[in-house]
Amino acid sequence: MFKVKQMVTSLESEILECLKSKGEIVTYTVAADLFYEGQIPVVAYLVLDGHIHFLKGRTIKETITGGNLVGAKELMSNTHAIMSAQIMPKTQVCFLSKSDIHEILEEENELAEQLDQIINF
Repeated sequence: MFKVKQMVTSLESEILECLKSKGEIVTYTVAADLFYEGQIPVVAYLVLDGHIHFLKGRTIKETITGGNLVGAKELMSNTHAIMSAQIMPKTQVCFLSKSDIHEILEEENELAEQLDQIINF
């Protein structure tokens, strides 16, 4: 997985279900850029269904599907993205803002522990 593995975390279905209840769910009808290489993502993207392409320059290096969390580490650490991400039509994502993630981390439960591991790994 080129360097995409640094930006993407595969999630178990229980974690995915808990996280999607914390943010705003959006379905894209057209292809759109989520963030560019060198940019700090403005939210983390929980991919529920569909596809996101990761690009280096104009070349697609990897495509991910539902069940993945994208950009959480970069968002929480103010780190620049190592490549660009483009979402495809009919893809459903859940936006998790920095404050959403902070709220989850402040709870003392298994979801908070697992999210903390994901972000700080």
